[in-house]
Amino acid sequence: MNNALHIGDCLDILHTLPDGCAHLIYLDPPFNTNSRQIGRVRGKPNEAGLAYDDAFGSPAGYIAYMRPRVEAMRRVLARNGSLFFHCDWRMSHHVRLMLDSVFGDQEMGDGDQRSRVKRRAVFVNEIIWRYGLGASRTRRWLLTKHDVIFWYANGPDYTFNLIREAPTPAMLAKYCHTDEQGNRYMISYGRRYYLRGGKPLDDVWDIPAIAPTSRERVGYPTQKPLALLKRIIALASNAGDLVLDPFCGSGTTLVAAQALGRQWIGIDANLKAIALARARLAAGA
Repeated sequence: MNNALHIGDCLDILHTLPDGCAHLIYLDPPFNTNSRQIGRVRGKPNEAGLAYDDAFGSPAGYIAYMRPRVEAMRRVLARNGSLFFHCDWRMSHHVRLMLDSVFGDQEMGDGDQRSRVKRRAVFVNEIIWRYGLGASRTRRWLLTKHDVIFWYANGPDYTFNLIREAPTPAMLAKYCHTDEQGNRYMISYGRRYYLRGGKPLDDVWDIPAIAPTSRERVGYPTQKPLALLKRIIALASNAGDLVLDPFCGSGTTLVAAQALGRQWIGIDANLKAIALARARLAAGA
């Protein structure tokens, strides 16, 4: 089952997966842009890459499509697992309400009522991915330069690995001594205090979008940076865990999972996207 690519509607494929099998689910589904998303091939600005339609007619139509799929995702999510839902300003407020409903209290267990318990899911964070690149002209509104990623856990014991940012020059100047092992420290009142790293990661992530000329670009219209997926996977899973992407597109989540020693499952309804993901996984990039 692990390290597998599936072609088809994720709702159908999810029904074939066992309960609680996935430790981390990341989904970057359509955003309801009411347009056709068309990728561009690096180095060939006039050549169109992979494309797909992203139109659901209304917010209600979008949520009607997404809700049963998210419900199926929660079923296959491990008890210590997390789900990351990637969206933008168009649907984020509708998605948040839907996720609050799906991840409400849920009775678990077999047998009579005395053996059944309620498992409380956890809303962990609303992550703002600030990407910077993109359209730079506007006349009647502020530039849109971020996406939203909602992090929900399937229970209070979810996997969490603290990530620290790089130390700032000011921190390095403060921790100016080095011991025999190369660890930096400062001395205060005769005691050593070691530098543990930069400040803990917060919920606003400055990670550049993929530049049009980047070698990372593969021609998928909504391709996300590998650095973004590596951060999510490192944050909320451990080596050997199973990472599931039900809208895997060009396979960035799977490539990141493979690089970090996780198992993976990818699902997409587009045959060309699956072929692209397979090629990237074989190349390891």
